[in-house]
Amino acid sequence: MKKTFLLFLGSIFFIACSSELDVENINEPNREEVLRGADGVRALASGLFNTWFIQEQHNFGSPGPAMWVMADWGTVTWANYGTLDMSMEPRVFLDNSPSYAYHSVINNYWRYMYSVTTTANDVVLAIENGLEIGENGSETAMVKGFSHFMQGLGNGYIGLVYDRTFPSDENTDYETLLVTDYAASINLAIEQLEKSIEIFDNNDFVLPEDWINGNAFTSGDMSKLAHSFIARLMVYSARNKEQTEAIDWLSVLEHTNNGITEDFNVEGDGNGTDRKWMSWYKYYLARPNWGKVDMRVVNLLDESIPANWPDGGVNDLPHEGKIISNDKRILTDFEYDASNNRPERGMYRWSTYRYSRLDDYINANFFAPVILMRKVEIDMLKAEALLKLNRLSEAADIINSSTRITRGNLPEVLINENDISKAITYERTIELALTGMGIEYFDMRRNGNLQDGSLLHFPMPAQQLEVIQESFYTFGGITPQFGTPNEDVSVNGWYKP
Repeated sequence: MKKTFLLFLGSIFFIACSSELDVENINEPNREEVLRGADGVRALASGLFNTWFIQEQHNFGSPGPAMWVMADWGTVTWANYGTLDMSMEPRVFLDNSPSYAYHSVINNYWRYMYSVTTTANDVVLAIENGLEIGENGSETAMVKGFSHFMQGLGNGYIGLVYDRTFPSDENTDYETLLVTDYAASINLAIEQLEKSIEIFDNNDFVLPEDWINGNAFTSGDMSKLAHSFIARLMVYSARNKEQTEAIDWLSVLEHTNNGITEDFNVEGDGNGTDRKWMSWYKYYLARPNWGKVDMRVVNLLDESIPANWPDGGVNDLPHEGKIISNDKRILTDFEYDASNNRPERGMYRWSTYRYSRLDDYINANFFAPVILMRKVEIDMLKAEALLKLNRLSEAADIINSSTRITRGNLPEVLINENDISKAITYERTIELALTGMGIEYFDMRRNGNLQDGSLLHFPMPAQQLEVIQESFYTFGGITPQFGTPNEDVSVNGWYKP
């Protein structure tokens, strides 16, 4: 790896220090000055989760909306955030060039996730070198554990999204750092999260409420959260069915057993100019007259309705495309809306439903909790692990004590492999929409279900390729198609136009 990578990341450090992380009393700080002082290091740590959150939940720098439509969970007729391009049917390849109008959704996410990782590295290194935080070092363990946690989230989400990465920790020499495949970032991220768990489990503290807004998490709470993110990374990093089968499901079960026991939310801080904790991701994709529910999901709820919009329009749909189902969530999470627009952009984008479960958030002007991880997500990962381990009765018990019954009021799942597998897929599809970024896409990817021609991960952004003097490359499409089938681009998925 060339020294130019260090210079590229160095520019991110200054962005993070001067604006995103809001370090007080430091005028255009350099790295050495910030890391010499306990207050500066603590301030860097305090802003790490917010930097990660903004990119995970804020459309303007996130591939989340493009993933949402590639997963055929949602559909749009608008062009913002690359959603129109990434939901073309037949699929087209991603334009990975600096001139692409929506290249920011690729490049910004890369830059800021590495901002999280390298800043967390600096904090851990400063503590390893003897810096103590708080009176008599009272906050040292908290800051170190939290920074290991954020190392894991930064490296981990880079590994979930991109094909090649630069995994790093506090001991990394950036001048000799080599590019590697995504799996190295996932493995390192899990190690870093495990380090955070060791610190959380052996110390007693309460995290300041503004570090993860509205949450005065105890060290025990943070341990549960770290276990949950490890389970996410282990499962969601799979690119195809073969990799999914090869997951260490016994380890997944262990982490879910130690994971969150209630929903993980961040408190929203409104729609003002100084907002730091709001989600355009949820707002745009769920609000009326913007995103809608793809007909694939409508079909999952009512198999009599086709999974694709018919040529004859709504009149060719059974009961005008209104879902008939015993699932009570039809009344709470979905709203019938047969109005559509922009037929010139493809009527295959049309739908009879929008997602209404987030209306309270949309109508609260962002002064409402932002859901990041539902307990049912961990429940279903646990049930899937038990299924893979052939512990069918236990898997059924998890499903029957969760949202299938408590929210859907559906019959208990029977104890057989096929019914349990279908129930897990159903619950994940209905319950996890627009929670953590990319979940719908990661699920479709790991199960080999993404529509043919969808990219299975994003290429390294063009700007980074320019820095390390490599040629541009990309993935996706059908004619032409770029990438290795079933490794970089989906083939034999749920649908091929």
